[in-house]
Amino acid sequence: MKKSIIFVFAMLMGFAAFAQERGAGRGERPQRQFDPESIAMAQTSALDRVVDLDSIQYQIVYLMNYSDAVTMQDSIKARQTRREEMRRNGQEMKFQRPTEEEIAARRQVMEERQAIRNAQMKEILTPEQYEKYLQYEKEQKQRRPQGMRREGNGRRNGRKE
Repeated sequence: MKKSIIFVFAMLMGFAAFAQERGAGRGERPQRQFDPESIAMAQTSALDRVVDLDSIQYQIVYLMNYSDAVTMQDSIKARQTRREEMRRNGQEMKFQRPTEEEIAARRQVMEERQAIRNAQMKEILTPEQYEKYLQYEKEQKQRRPQGMRREGNGRRNGRKE
């Protein structure tokens, strides 16, 4: 009898710990930790497996990826700060669909960044490696969820808004 009571108590403690991880039962997702070093390392290692970078190329690509990851982290922190400010001011945080002009501007910025990155990669990689890199990028783009590949289709992360 004591064993079953201890077992039930242990199970309840496990559920309580799980609920706390999920935002103390409020249904919030836990904040994902974004570490630029680990993101840069993972991206660089993935590319290394595809194009077989030498040590100098590896370091240069790592620094490029690290710089991108830091920029991404800064943008995430800025967004979180805006959300917190809105909460403090009692403003409702509601998703607003971007206008066609905003979508076009975002797309243009992304395409410009990708063109710059491709030019940098062309300087760093050999012609054979660069061809493999372009093929890898094409495959990665096709693997992304549909909503991330094409904006304006009424879906976000595969869910209807």
